[in-house]
Amino acid sequence: MIYSTGMNLEQLKKTLAKKRTLISAGVGVLFIIVVVFAIIASSGPTRSVAAFCNTYKQEDARLAKSYGDTYSVHPFTQSSNNPHDFVVALSNLDDVAPKEIEPDVKTLKQLFEKIDKDPSQALSASLSGLGAESNVSDWTTQHCH
Repeated sequence: MIYSTGMNLEQLKKTLAKKRTLISAGVGVLFIIVVVFAIIASSGPTRSVAAFCNTYKQEDARLAKSYGDTYSVHPFTQSSNNPHDFVVALSNLDDVAPKEIEPDVKTLKQLFEKIDKDPSQALSASLSGLGAESNVSDWTTQHCH
């Protein structure tokens, strides 16, 4: 049974063809957007000596704008009254740190996160991070001229 909508069969075919074309184009555009986002999401920061050294230099320069001398951590040459400054710097380093130094960078980042949350933990956190700090400082000195 065919219902009358005021359209003849030829007009109905043309309308349906246009809708199929629009739907196909929409699906194609959506597919391209998903692929682009997948590529962007999978291309995280590169872990390399060059990326680490570049990030280290940028973060050390950024820390130079911080004020105070309450907190410091090597390899950075600057100090700050705000432990969160080091959380940010060490997080950025952790993103690009080569595998051989990444665990020590992550340890330092976690220690400063702890200090940032509770400044009374500064002494115990700094003592527990001496080995990691020494390793990161030595590695940076050897690889980042």
